[in-house]
Amino acid sequence: MTILGARETRRSVSLLAAAALATLMLPGLGRAADPVNFGILFGLTGSAAVSCQESLNSVKLAISEINKAGGVLGRQINLIVEDDEGRPNSAIQAANKLADVDKVPVVIGGYQSSTALPAGKVFNNKKVVFVVDATTNDLQSVGPYLFDVAGLADQAAALIDFVKADNPNGKRLAGLFENNPIGQDRSKVSEARAKQLGLEYVHAMLYTEGQKDFRAELTKLIAAKPDAIVTDIYDKDAEIIQRQLYEMGTTDFSKFYSYNLGAFGSLDAKFTEGMKGIDYATSGLRSAEFKKRYTAAYGKSYTDAWAPPFYDAAWIVATAINLANSLEPQKIRDAMWPAAYIYLGVSSNGDKAFNQYGKQPTDSTYPLVYKQGKTLSYSIPGAGGGLIVFRYADERGEARQVAPTEEEFKKLYPNN
Repeated sequence: MTILGARETRRSVSLLAAAALATLMLPGLGRAADPVNFGILFGLTGSAAVSCQESLNSVKLAISEINKAGGVLGRQINLIVEDDEGRPNSAIQAANKLADVDKVPVVIGGYQSSTALPAGKVFNNKKVVFVVDATTNDLQSVGPYLFDVAGLADQAAALIDFVKADNPNGKRLAGLFENNPIGQDRSKVSEARAKQLGLEYVHAMLYTEGQKDFRAELTKLIAAKPDAIVTDIYDKDAEIIQRQLYEMGTTDFSKFYSYNLGAFGSLDAKFTEGMKGIDYATSGLRSAEFKKRYTAAYGKSYTDAWAPPFYDAAWIVATAINLANSLEPQKIRDAMWPAAYIYLGVSSNGDKAFNQYGKQPTDSTYPLVYKQGKTLSYSIPGAGGGLIVFRYADERGEARQVAPTEEEFKKLYPNN
């Protein structure tokens, strides 16, 4: 269910389980102990390298703040960083190393669905907590050790509602996505929601990541004569695709709507002018302050919407460890639900609670538009600049304060 113009709310509970932190950081509790290792898994080389570096920066910023506050269990946190290269096989190898050699209790990463999914299966089988912000719907069925701090592909339906409200006379919709699990999911969700709203989904361009020439596929996309094009592409591919669209005669990008508008933030302004969309993982009560801290730490702001959720992921994991008073993965897993429930984040308008699957039950954002290379707030004609909210209409839309029971886990994951 998608709602336009919904009222912004926040959870009226404490931010970080202060009592638990204060108790666990008393003198003598692990003061002289070795650091606690967290695994990190990002595609630092590959089609999403820029975004993954920003995501890593966000984790590092959070960890530096957590360590200054006393760390976890009175011990400092050390990061063991692995590069999955944006490749599934590399992700599997890195996941096995982190679990079997480094023996980390938790891993943060999984920016790309194509790597998060196979790595998630490894970590779940080995009972290592894995926190991602990839969004393919298949992540829901991996198992109880996989958590997601960004909405799944289902929540992409919100963008189609935005397109319909912004372009009420348009009837023909097309999609431009990478041909991987999340791109395929985005296309399916877009097509299904378009049909529900009476729109015709006339073409889906599903491209292979890392190509140098997309003109043949882009020619077919343009030939379909869509009134609007919805898209979600990785930053390295965006550099080529947007330039080639421009060279082919597209100078007004106002018919393009993106699920991740920030992925285009590093491009020349003429390649994005008029483009609209959402950064639904980014909006939040504390997002502006986070952007200031990030910029102060790294000399420039992040451009990708999925960087802030990884900052939240690090804080949620640290809080869960302190609530569990343990580095045992199963205890950390069970503490993830109360940790996320009480945490006020810098993404998703602050609400980071998990549903029964350890996924986000809701997400929200404001409409945005590119003007002269900058993303600005956008008012939908006749609708104002209202908040765009997605929430599952079934039990997946319910935030849980406590972990499911073992019996509930068996029903949720019958094949585990």
